[in-house]
Amino acid sequence: MENNRITYTTDVLVVGGGLAGAVLAQKLHSLKPDVKITILEKGYFGYTGQTTKAGHGMCIMSPEAGDEIYAMCKEQVEHNPYGTYLNDQDYLLEYQKEQYTYIQELERMGGKFSHNPDGTLHHHHEFEGKKISAVQIDVDFMTPFCKNVMAGGAQILERTYFTDLLTKDGKVVGAVGFNLDTTEFIVIRAKEVVLAMNEFNPSCRDMFVAPATGYAAAYEAGAQLRNVEHLTEWDLCYRNTGNFLYGVHWVVSNSKGENIFRKYNCQSLEELEVTLIRGMAKELEMGNGPLVADFTQLPKANEGADGFFHGIEMKQRLELDEFIRGFQNIDLSNPKPEVSVSYRVSIRSLRIDVEGKTTVPHLWGIGQMTTAGSAHGSWVHGDGLGVAAKTGLMTARAIAKRIDESELGEIDEAQVEKFRRRIYEAAEYKGEFRPDHVIRYISRLIKKPEYSFNKTDATMTELIEELQDVRSKYKDLIHLPKVNGHYLAKAIELRTMIDMLEMMFMVFKTRTESRGCFSRLDYPERDDKHWLKWVLVDNKSEDGKPHIFTERIPIERYPFKPEGWQEIAMP
Repeated sequence: MENNRITYTTDVLVVGGGLAGAVLAQKLHSLKPDVKITILEKGYFGYTGQTTKAGHGMCIMSPEAGDEIYAMCKEQVEHNPYGTYLNDQDYLLEYQKEQYTYIQELERMGGKFSHNPDGTLHHHHEFEGKKISAVQIDVDFMTPFCKNVMAGGAQILERTYFTDLLTKDGKVVGAVGFNLDTTEFIVIRAKEVVLAMNEFNPSCRDMFVAPATGYAAAYEAGAQLRNVEHLTEWDLCYRNTGNFLYGVHWVVSNSKGENIFRKYNCQSLEELEVTLIRGMAKELEMGNGPLVADFTQLPKANEGADGFFHGIEMKQRLELDEFIRGFQNIDLSNPKPEVSVSYRVSIRSLRIDVEGKTTVPHLWGIGQMTTAGSAHGSWVHGDGLGVAAKTGLMTARAIAKRIDESELGEIDEAQVEKFRRRIYEAAEYKGEFRPDHVIRYISRLIKKPEYSFNKTDATMTELIEELQDVRSKYKDLIHLPKVNGHYLAKAIELRTMIDMLEMMFMVFKTRTESRGCFSRLDYPERDDKHWLKWVLVDNKSEDGKPHIFTERIPIERYPFKPEGWQEIAMP
């Protein structure tokens, strides 16, 4: 196994070559042509990230379509389950302003969007009642940005797996990793480092699986994480295929024909509430399965629904569902296909300000890994690409204003050696299991009802102890069947998965309420009086454990306030 060292030096290191990283690199080059940019990408530049997986379009604020920024932000804060007054409303408003112009800017940069026959930009309300529109993108949307970035002279390090951030005197001065094909050790010195990585998602499959490596590195470097506890999702899916089934959860019925949504007094026609999830589980426990999506109820169930919770118009919903089912080997003549639930818990919690700065000097964050860390200021259902593009543009401008004063820091060779040893030591492990087998075990473990929708202080303590037990046996538990870059990466992903999940459940225990998409069985009610706070975590604890603390939300100076906010705003 090769672990000889290769060192690179750059002005700006971008970790992640998806849309966010590509947009930032192109925009920064246009503002500062002499700045040297290096992109570190574990795959192949232009073929990774959300554009290749979930790139159906982007959101846009269109005044002519009736979109209005304050109405949109008000809905985000008051009704969106990822808001519920935990938003950083300073960030929220600044971010949403970008919605008015960023599509046009991306188009000038080479991005291809759908247009009407007269040449005007085509946009539509994908969800009726939402004060925001959507535009569709070209299937090869990434290609022009990648070509422009390479034409601008950026250095692209493909097949290079990022593992750790280098720090000196509390500042980020670079990063390390290894080549997935040769396993060579890579050291990169940089004036500024931008993390343009995905969320950490340990619980889902298919296109949404994402490791914790970026968050573990940011945390270890001293960056704060915010709202770690506030991104839990359930999706309705077909039981025989696992494919997601959006927008029809209000017609889920048991074997007796009873509508579960109505039976358990559920409210949201857009998101799956924990009430519905618990109701579905209870029906199965009572022997009232299988559960089905009764499409014959759709038109009736939609009567009288309007505003934000209207969802996709019913005619479009039926046509879309029929189209999707046609590609899933599902009997279209069956109006009541069996359904199940896919549980998803993830971290998008790197704390940034309105420019993309983290709490560590010279470290920036953009894209999906920051949306909850910016306190849900950027969340719009299905707008991962918009998040990537807007944050890339915003942070490129901010770096351009500061890069001339930024200096190349010295690296700590002892730290470099520590990280090198930690990367390659997994090659010596002699355990029974492959790393990916243990990853799958933990992923299934956290989906159990007692650790997900029915979690309590006692069950979460139990899970934390299980994670700690796995960590204590980590080196004796796994082996690498082949000493190559792939299995080295999986060993790192297992280690960081354990660390981040322990931190997540410690934060879960801290917030003693249920709010939005965060739920606890032992604290079922929202508690604004005591918990209108951000929960933060960093590595500043003297005992080496995560340092968890709270910060009062300055609700008195925000435009959108909950009822009784005067009492809440008091120190």
